[in-house]
Order: sequence, then C-alpha cells, then structure tokens
Amino acid sequence: MGLLLFLIFCAIVGMSGVIFGWKICIFLHAMKKSLVYIGLFSMAAMATPLTLQDALEMAKSNNSQIKAERAKVEMAESGKSEAFSRFLPKVSLSAGVTKINEPIKIDLSRLQEPLGEVASAAAYSKAYLSVYEKAYEKAYGDAVKQTMDAYGLDEATAKSMVDQKAGDIRSGVMGSPEVGALAQQAADSYGESASKKIGDTDFSMKVQDDLFFNARVTVVWPIFTGLKIYSAYDAAKENVNARKAEFDMAQNTILMDVATKYFTLRLAEELTVMRETTMKNLEGHLERSKKLEEGGQISKAERLRAEVALAEAQNAYEDALRDQSLARMALASLLKTDTSITATTPVEAPEVVRSMEEFKQLAREKHPGLRQLRTERKRSQDAVRAARADWFPTVALFGYRELYTKDLTILEPEWAVGAKAQWDLPILGGKESRAKVSSAKSMERSLSSKEEQTLDNINLLVEKRWRELEHARGRLTSLAKTRELADEALRSQTRAYEAGLATGLDVVDAELALARLQVGDLKAHFDAVVAWLGLLEASGEVADAGTMLNATRPVEKAEPVAEPAAEPASDTTAATADAVAPAAPADMQAAPEAPAQEGAKQAETAPAENEQKESSAENSEAK
Repeated sequence: MGLLLFLIFCAIVGMSGVIFGWKICIFLHAMKKSLVYIGLFSMAAMATPLTLQDALEMAKSNNSQIKAERAKVEMAESGKSEAFSRFLPKVSLSAGVTKINEPIKIDLSRLQEPLGEVASAAAYSKAYLSVYEKAYEKAYGDAVKQTMDAYGLDEATAKSMVDQKAGDIRSGVMGSPEVGALAQQAADSYGESASKKIGDTDFSMKVQDDLFFNARVTVVWPIFTGLKIYSAYDAAKENVNARKAEFDMAQNTILMDVATKYFTLRLAEELTVMRETTMKNLEGHLERSKKLEEGGQISKAERLRAEVALAEAQNAYEDALRDQSLARMALASLLKTDTSITATTPVEAPEVVRSMEEFKQLAREKHPGLRQLRTERKRSQDAVRAARADWFPTVALFGYRELYTKDLTILEPEWAVGAKAQWDLPILGGKESRAKVSSAKSMERSLSSKEEQTLDNINLLVEKRWRELEHARGRLTSLAKTRELADEALRSQTRAYEAGLATGLDVVDAELALARLQVGDLKAHFDAVVAWLGLLEASGEVADAGTMLNATRPVEKAEPVAEPAAEPASDTTAATADAVAPAAPADMQAAPEAPAQEGAKQAETAPAENEQKESSAENSEAK
C-alpha cells in the first residue's frame, strides 16, 4: 500500500514537472517572438526613406560591377589616346658610353718614304734655283755699277744698257763653276733637311678613342603607312564605343535587378502591413468571440476556430517579416549600403504612354547589345582595311642631332635629315595578307548575322514583356470589381456572426478571402511594374524609371478594420440563429488554414516568379 502511494506521488510530481517545462517553453517562444517583433519594428522606425530613383543613382555610384565596367571604358579611352599619338612625330633621346679594345687609328706609314723622297727632290730643286738666282742678281748689280762708273751715267740709263746684255750675264752665271758648287751644296743641305723632317713625322692618326660617349635626339614621322595608322585609330574609337555599349548593357541589367529587388522590398513591406492588419482584425474577432462565448451565444468550437485562424495569421505575419528582412538585405547588398532602408515608391501599375511598336523601335535603336554588335561590325571593317594596308609601302621622314660632339669621328655628321621608304613586297607573303583580309571579312559577315538574330530576339522580348503587362493590367481590372464584394461580405458576415446568424468560420473565410484579394492585387501590380521595367530594359531606359515613377508614398501602418461592438443577442435571436445557420461542410471547416497558407505562399513566391521571368528575358536577349 505504501509503495502504491509512493508511485502515485512520483507520477503527480512528474506530471507537474512536464507541465511546468511546457509552460516555460511557451513563455520562451512568446519572448522570442516579442524580441523579433521589437527588432523589426525598431529597424523599420529607423529606416531611411529611399525612392526608386535614389536606389538607381546609389547603384550607379556604389555597385562593384558597374565600377569594373566603368574602368574598362577608361582603359579603352586610354587606348584611343595611344592610337592617336601614332599620327604625331616620334621623338626619342638616346645616350651611351662605349669602351672598345683599343683606339681606332689610320696608319699612313707606307707613304712616309715616298713622300720623303718627293720632299727631298722638291727641296733640292728649290735650293738649287735659289742659289743661281742670287748669283745672277749679284752679277747684274756689279754690271750696272761698272757701267755707271765707266760712262758717268745715272742708274736708270746704266740698267737699260745692262739689260741689253742680261742674257750674257745669265749665261755666265750658269756656267760659273763656283756658282754651281755653291748651288750643289745648298741643294744637298735642303734635301737632307726635308727628308729628315718627313721621316720624323708620325704618319698614324687616331680616329676614335677606346672610351667614348655619345648623345643623340632622333625624330621619326611616318607620313604614309597604307592607312594602317588611320585604321588602328578608327578601331580604337570603335573599341571605346563598344566598351561604352558593354558598360550600358551591364548597368542596364544591374539597374533592372535593383529596380526588381526594390519593388520586391516594397511588396514585402506592404504584404507585412496587410498581414498585420489581418492579424489585428482576427485578434478583434477572437475578443468578440470570447465575449459571445461568455454570454452563451456561441459554442466553444467557434471560439477555438477564431484562435486557430489567429495563430495562422500570426505565422503568416512572421513569414512576411522574414521575407521583408531578406528583401531588404538583397537590395542593400546591391546598393552597398546598410539595411536601414525602406522603399517609398509604391507598387502601382504605371501608365503606359507608348505603344508596343514604339517600344520595339526604341529597342532597335537603343538596346546596348545591338549597339555593341554594331560597333564590333565597324571594328571588323577597320580590320579589313588594316589587313589590306600590308600591300602598301611605308614612308617616313627622319632627322637627328648629335648633342655631344666631342667624341664624334671625322666620318660622323653632327646632324642629318632625310626620308626613307620600306615596302615588304607581298611576293612570298601574299597569301598571309589575303588570309587576313578574308578572316576579317568573315568576321564582319558573322557579326551581321548575329545582329539580325539579336533584332529578332529583342522583338520577341518586347512582345513578351508587353503581353505580361497587359495580362497584369487585365487582372487588376478583374480584381477591382471583386474587391468591393469582398469588403461587403466581410462586414455582412461580421454583423451576422455578432447577431448569431453566422458562424465564426464564415467570418474567418470572409477575412481570408479579402486577404487573398489584397495579395492578388499587390501581385498584379508587382507583375505589371516588372513587365514595364522589362520594356525599359529592352529600350535601355531603366536608369530613368525612377523619374517616370515619380510618385512617393511611405507604407501605411496597419490599422484594424473598425467594426460594431458586439451586443448580447436575445434568446429568440439565438434560437433563430441555431435554426437558420446551416452546418459547415467538412471541407469548409478546413478552409481557414488553406486560404491563409495560399496568401502567404503568393507573397513568398512573388520574388521567385519575377526572378524566373527576368532570367527568361535575359536568355532571349543578345549578349
């Protein structure tokens, strides 16, 4: 007996512990939910308002991929400047120091002996004639003096008389042995002196030292290259245009992603507000159900249905909060900013002021992919001209000036100017040049075919986006007609429930039906905006989407729907309600969970569906 009492006591204690632990878990779960709500609410309160245009401008400035594509454009601009510099003269400065094995000399020693003999002969002849000339002058002077003394004549008359005998005087001098001996002696002396002087002279000349320095400035200016330089410059310009088109295409794609994620955030924020409103309405419904249960007007099952509907609404609200947080993180990642942002541009179907044909025409003119293909075609045409330039000669002007002339040799000038031509004759290499031309032409034909295919793809893309936009606008028109009916149905069911003429399930169904319509309306607006953005992406105008959608409206806070206060119903009314209210079918009793889950699923899958459509559009575009 004692053992049985002990076992009963242990069981009671164990059950108490289990119940206590279960209550603690419930308390902690509620605290966790409260902390999550407080964190999200504080984040929303501190969030910075951000319009669509602000988000697009921020992405242009901060996005890493856009920065990388912009750097490629700057590189292409530098290549264009480099190509233009080839039109200008090329100036270069060179200097160097050289050491050779020995100085460079010119040796003329083999000419030394012959030159000595020639010099000796020349000196001999000169000395011989000089002695005879002096002897003649002395004999002539003596004859003039003798004539003046003998006849008493003046010097002039005496010279005229002596001149008549000048030949005899010269013959006498030339035949005089004494004069001949003196002449021979002088000639020998002069000849030996000249020969010795030539022999003592160094007949080697230094042309270059073994260590020498040189410095030169050179100018080369090509004046004809067979259009090579022009073709290269034209190709560089088209490369800049191609890189700009590639930049626009990348930026267009990124801004499309930014705009889509922006409206995904806005959709998530509005869905959160809608879920919160539904949750508060169901909280009010639960409070009224409790009062009606206390008054004996409804059964416990009706109140439990209200609690189940509220719990599902709370779960849907938590899912909406998580989706909002993820959407905010995705947008902040693209913008390279923190997550304290909130979207202020509403998700509303835009007014389309252009027809589908106008969008197609804009896309054919401005699509970045088409512009890139067209610039690539021009580059291929420049490549054809550059390949043909191999068949022509190259002509250039040149000039140089020696800046250091001290070590120049006698054969090197201090400056020089001229022109030169070089022609690589295509006799043996002609096939290579023709192959280059043929390859460039093939590339041009390939790009032309790609351009035609891209035009078809862009037309299909615009057609697809336009049909998606029209479909979304049609859904909005249909939903607008149903929204009023859903509002009125909710009011009627609420009043009937309070009067005891309807069940709690009817009120929950009406509430969730209205929530589904609200989700469908938001989803249709979102699809319309995304399709419209796709049209702008095809025409290269996503960057201006924010100015076109210039409406700004913050997300409104959730407010419960004002409903009349519950009044106790009379016994007669309650009896009538029991008699009139039909029994709910089995499938209707399970309805509160299914609509709530369906509405939450639509809110969660909206971003995924949009990303799938965006991926399909990108696959059809020309890259």
